[in-house]
Amino acid sequence: MIYEQIDSPFSEGQASLNRKVSTFSFRKNDFEITEHFYLCEETQEEFTTSELDALNLNQVYNQYRDKYGLPFPDQIKRIRAKYDVSALKMAEILGLGANSYRLYEQGEVPSVGNGRLILNAENPETFKRDLIASEELISPKEFQKIGQKVDELINLQEDNKYHDRVIYELFEKIASDQYTGYRLPDFERISNIVLFFSERMQTWITKLNKLMFYCDYLSFKNYGHGISGLDYRAIKLGPVPSKFQKMYELISDGELVNREYMEFENGNFGSYFKPCLTFNESLFEEYEIEVMNMVSNTFKYTRPSEIIEISHNESAWKNNKDEQNIISYKDYAFNLCAI
Repeated sequence: MIYEQIDSPFSEGQASLNRKVSTFSFRKNDFEITEHFYLCEETQEEFTTSELDALNLNQVYNQYRDKYGLPFPDQIKRIRAKYDVSALKMAEILGLGANSYRLYEQGEVPSVGNGRLILNAENPETFKRDLIASEELISPKEFQKIGQKVDELINLQEDNKYHDRVIYELFEKIASDQYTGYRLPDFERISNIVLFFSERMQTWITKLNKLMFYCDYLSFKNYGHGISGLDYRAIKLGPVPSKFQKMYELISDGELVNREYMEFENGNFGSYFKPCLTFNESLFEEYEIEVMNMVSNTFKYTRPSEIIEISHNESAWKNNKDEQNIISYKDYAFNLCAI
């Protein structure tokens, strides 16, 4: 986690977090980022920490991947996981260096050629051709096991067409870019974020929209990418997931939560989610759960009307509400004021 103030290594006093617009070069490309650094209040010396270095570099890497259409680490992990193979075996099948796939999952940026090779492998039929071409590098037992998995996925593609269309219609964007926090939307993770908050408080939909927003934008503020892959739009009641009504309908059709409705004295109705299962923390990194806990602790006792007013103080809402624009993470996450 990044803190606004820390002990200065240059004096007995404090150092404050500062930000400035800077240009960083990477692979012969220049990218403009919000550079983070600490400034010693006594000596005025600038310095960074490993956390700030990672945040600054992530901003550069995000823009490079976006510019050249390269996969992000979460997508690279997901492609491998669908075939149930190790990172080493995936590298062998795709003809990459022994440790390449593992390093790409950990955040190293692939070359344009390797990135597109990995993206092509997301299609089971393409991956099957890669598997057959690498048969001599894999034991017969492994080749048969992986081949069976690939064939299952190929057969499932036809059955999943309707489901894929529903998911596609659910999101305004299916892309890793500045409007999705450089994450691909993941419905299982989104559903579990809803479950996470439902276990901790009464999640009225109006409030839940803001909890989701603060989770994603706080994660981007501290780590350079969101959690859910959702894009958010500025409407009258504050920032909300672009297609939140359809999203919550689909989530309530699942097994994780039930959507409960309540009529108020004035005749209006409200709805909230009631948990049915337990939050699956294995889907998330430790720092992502830390972000969700911070948002939960900050807004646990905040009423829906109060969190609407809080969100109206954010520049993310103020600067986009008139046109009801989709809100850029890159332009607004670092300016969060409520958390």
